[in-house]
Amino acid sequence: MTVSDIKKMLENTDDKLKVLYDDHNLEGLHDLQIFEIIGDLDDDCKMQILHNVSFIKKHNLDAYNTALLVLILKTLKDTNKEKILSESQLISDELHIEDSQICTLIKSLSSDIAKINLIDKYKFTERSIFEIIGTLSNENKLLMLQKYDNLKTSQKKDILALFDNKSLINLIFNGNKEILQNNHIFPYEIIMNLDIDRQKDFISHIEELDLSPNEKKEIFAILKEDVKSSIDSEKLPQEYKSTLDMHFDMYSDVNSDGNVKINNFVSLVIDYDKNLEDYQGLDRLIKVRPPEYKDGQTNKFKQLCSICPNLNVINIIGGSMYFSTGSEYLEAEQWISSLLDNLNPEYSDAQKIAIIDNAIGKKISYSPDFDTELFDQQNCRALWKIISSGYGVCNGVSSVEKYLLNRIGIEAEIVASETHAFLKLKDIEIPLANGEIVKGTTILDPTWNLARHRFDGRPENFFISYEEARKHDIAPDGNDYLCHQNDDKLQDATFNLDDKSLRCLFKSVGLTNENDSFLISDLIYKARQIDKLCENNPEQNIKNQFLLLSKKCPEFATCQDSTMLILQSILLNPASLNFKKCVVNRVYDRKDKNKSPVMYVYIASDELGKRFYFADKTQAQFVELSTEEFISRFECYDFDLEKNNGIRPWETNEQEKVDINLAQSSGRVVVTEGEER
Repeated sequence: MTVSDIKKMLENTDDKLKVLYDDHNLEGLHDLQIFEIIGDLDDDCKMQILHNVSFIKKHNLDAYNTALLVLILKTLKDTNKEKILSESQLISDELHIEDSQICTLIKSLSSDIAKINLIDKYKFTERSIFEIIGTLSNENKLLMLQKYDNLKTSQKKDILALFDNKSLINLIFNGNKEILQNNHIFPYEIIMNLDIDRQKDFISHIEELDLSPNEKKEIFAILKEDVKSSIDSEKLPQEYKSTLDMHFDMYSDVNSDGNVKINNFVSLVIDYDKNLEDYQGLDRLIKVRPPEYKDGQTNKFKQLCSICPNLNVINIIGGSMYFSTGSEYLEAEQWISSLLDNLNPEYSDAQKIAIIDNAIGKKISYSPDFDTELFDQQNCRALWKIISSGYGVCNGVSSVEKYLLNRIGIEAEIVASETHAFLKLKDIEIPLANGEIVKGTTILDPTWNLARHRFDGRPENFFISYEEARKHDIAPDGNDYLCHQNDDKLQDATFNLDDKSLRCLFKSVGLTNENDSFLISDLIYKARQIDKLCENNPEQNIKNQFLLLSKKCPEFATCQDSTMLILQSILLNPASLNFKKCVVNRVYDRKDKNKSPVMYVYIASDELGKRFYFADKTQAQFVELSTEEFISRFECYDFDLEKNNGIRPWETNEQEKVDINLAQSSGRVVVTEGEER
């Protein structure tokens, strides 16, 4: 039977589907011919056919990547097209129509409300969502920007650029500026992506905008060169004139594997011969690496940081960029200069490294919010921010030490395993206790030395061989965390400084007692004396241990990771205090919007019952709270709860296994009698 024969049959019957579903009628026809027949049917018949998946597959209507099905859908009236597109399971799972095709169909609808309702029916890519929103009216684009959260900031910027200039001015800058504020979008970021004609038109209306002088100055600074050259500078206020000869570049942050990240950014090219005051207020547009210290521009860069305290100072780790502010750079550089300028020029490289490694341990602690829902991958690796804040993670801390060593002419290489980062020092001259000087390649792990240095302990990861470093990766339960495993880069790291020579080295720079004993021995001795004096009074023992801690380390409440290790291994030693349970961990105050980590101690014993103490940063001491007060005030982080199957430490009597994931710790501090002397 031919196509014409079937069309005539359809014209003369009310039950058109009965004709089509009769296999005898369609025998010998191929899919395109069947599609031609369906094309003449009304919407009701087409929709019933689209629901008949077995019919579609039998006649290969989906054989061309579903193109025929999409063509059928396109011929439907809008209301019917919307109705069937709302059946996402049918469209995606049964008819297997691709997201890009669905997106095109949705864009073809005339109703904005229909488009908006359909967006959440499918798991679209951000690009598809952007394309659909781009077809909406300005009012509905605005509605989506206000209420739709499934778009990245970069996509929202692109959507804003789709507004015509008049709407951009009236609806956004003068009408709904909170959209920009809530999404951390700055006006210049929208204007910089407009074409030349739109930028010229926008500038002609700039005095009509509800923008601050700095925001307007930023816009002038990022205008395209052709736009700037067309502006009559004589009519501009002085603060805007200075921006017309400024230039900017576009950059992309890249991963170590070379893949470009989405966070492209613009940065002004700094002319250090220019009056640096001209850059005032343009902090957000300045993202630069500081000049090398051999370069005469260093002092001018510091001057620029004073003028623009919120400019972005770049450091790079593994191909990725991290940003500190200008004020953080100045604060960090002041600390660095104080440290390096006071190094004895007569000291050997090994002595200088010992002082620097110790100073970093005194200044920096492992990020206390690591492995929580609040952890910021950026801040903990921004070199000068780490020094200013006092917090970082392994590759950030290693970058700090590498930077300091490079400043005094000592080359260091950052080496990474799958989970950890540390330093390799090649051909370093190292003095031995017998007076001999040897040269060797060795490992220095500044992160694992943090807690030791903070509390004047023996740095266990200072000038060690690869073989020794791998031994340190193994936890007491035998689990090998592979923290230092990197055979390719570390096979030549064979030098391991013996204990006597290490103590002599640190004694030579004043970091041990006269008898070569590290100063932590005094803390250990006093802690054990308290244990003996308070043998029958655990409550007083705890209070005295806390008091000892605050005297030894007044900043203990802020260097949380290091303090937690000391509490667990020395001051609240389970061998001395007969607790059923002792937990030293972190929580956050429920009233704190930032959810800043707060260190706490929870103790359960037959004699004391349940006791809660938290480290009060303002008072620099542990404060005891009743069970009810503590539980109502503090809460565990979601990530910590997930690791413990949703159970808070005080909700079970089981003794917790101490979390010693070595890859994210500032080093174990395991102390037994006689270890430190």
